[in-house]
Amino acid sequence: MRLHRLFVALSLVGCQTAPNASGDAGTMDASSGSSGATPTTGLGEPGEPVTLHGAVQKGPFVLGTSVSVSPLTDTGEPKGQQFEVPTSNSVGEFSVNGVPPGPVALLASGYHFDEIRGGSSIAPLTLRALHRVSDDATTVNVHVLSHLSEARARTLMAEALTVEDALAVAEAETVAALGVGKAGFTLAGPAAEASLIGPDTDDNAYLFALSAVVMQAAHLAEPDAADAALQMLVNQLAADLADDGEIDEALRTRLAAAETALAAKDVRAGLGAYLAGLGLAMEPPDLERILDQDHDGLANSDDNCALVVNAAQENADGDDRGDACDACPNSGSDMDADGYDDACDNCPSVANDWPPQDAMPPLGPISDTDHDGLGDACDFCPRSKGRGANPDDVCCDPRGSVCAKDPGSTLFWACLIDGDTFNCETVGDSGCDYYGECWGCYSKVCAPEGAVRPSPNCAPDSSCDCSAHGCVTPWCTVGFDACEFGNTCIPWFHPGEAPEPGMENLGICADAEAGPCVGKVGSECT
Repeated sequence: MRLHRLFVALSLVGCQTAPNASGDAGTMDASSGSSGATPTTGLGEPGEPVTLHGAVQKGPFVLGTSVSVSPLTDTGEPKGQQFEVPTSNSVGEFSVNGVPPGPVALLASGYHFDEIRGGSSIAPLTLRALHRVSDDATTVNVHVLSHLSEARARTLMAEALTVEDALAVAEAETVAALGVGKAGFTLAGPAAEASLIGPDTDDNAYLFALSAVVMQAAHLAEPDAADAALQMLVNQLAADLADDGEIDEALRTRLAAAETALAAKDVRAGLGAYLAGLGLAMEPPDLERILDQDHDGLANSDDNCALVVNAAQENADGDDRGDACDACPNSGSDMDADGYDDACDNCPSVANDWPPQDAMPPLGPISDTDHDGLGDACDFCPRSKGRGANPDDVCCDPRGSVCAKDPGSTLFWACLIDGDTFNCETVGDSGCDYYGECWGCYSKVCAPEGAVRPSPNCAPDSSCDCSAHGCVTPWCTVGFDACEFGNTCIPWFHPGEAPEPGMENLGICADAEAGPCVGKVGSECT
């Protein structure tokens, strides 16, 4: 409180009302808005009424928000005069003519942009501010910080501090007490000059961060009534700060939790989209430069693990992620720039940053359907475990399918003929489907009319009469498997044409003595 006492001492010397030219102190007629003597600023300097400009912001307040300006005495008592105007646009800007120099209280009430919801508030919000109007102080912004420090500044004015000194102390105490943002942050200028639609200064970024954090805290407390919770929160904080510039530890903990939960990038993008929708080509201040969401003493923009405590910032591989939040702390190389270091990337040369590659069991990484460590984006056989590293790989063997069923799918994946090779394709939920001329299950192949000897018990012209239409026939291994009904296991490939070892003896059961498969391999006659 040494800063407070210093301001008190200065005020006792410098805040006396100076006489006007006639030797009397000037007095304002509250009913007429005019003075019987030369108007003064309260600092002993004469001044004429001015036009007061500003903006009302939480997110920005909308067009038509009500703004009132009430002149005060040097001790913060109302003079009985009041100026009322609506905001002139949906970034909350207002302008009030004829405001006399000296201390004023501002009150604004209306709907605002909710940066957490990304849309307009459901209920109105009321915010307050104090200011000293003079020829060189004709701008004041009303926002969360001005509201939180207003009651404290009034307390200090009652203790004989000027409004400027009271606001300087109250704003410094409020920033320190709230604990929002990086440790030790202090405002560079008066809070009245901070703005969400101003340049990207630290003060403007702090205001944006504070506004978003209190809104987030309201949403966490009352998801279905966040606007009411917001009004209650800012009023409770202001009242708690009023007496001594401190807040209850429970409130500080609540703000810290809200800061941690804040989706900072989405919040900034949302406000940016809102401003763009109003035709304003501007970027909101960078609140990441202020926020410390893991509360380790470092602002997000300076923290290589913004959401994980790591004050020492260890970073073994020298990339942009600290060891505490780096799933691959010893790589440091991200060839495809998808956010996954090569040593932990299931497709290191093909970008596949979504879905995540580090999903937990039982499903494993969603970007790797067959769970073979090779992501779908670079797996030429994405549904055949252990196959697909090379474009010429045969994805499956129909005698023993390795096709993987997609998680949650109602379809089956079966090893079917795909041109000159085999691939995993979808079949009906029974594992069977219609193949050209015949209906059969995936473990068999459709052969043309007359290619397969049917069961001797098959009646002529029935569905199993393979002399009248195509029939399904099973896959087999040449030289090992016996076929039914006098059929023979004939090779599927010509000698030397099998695409990989183990498939040279792939065959199908067919009539080797009559029909379209005589003297041919299976791939030629089916």
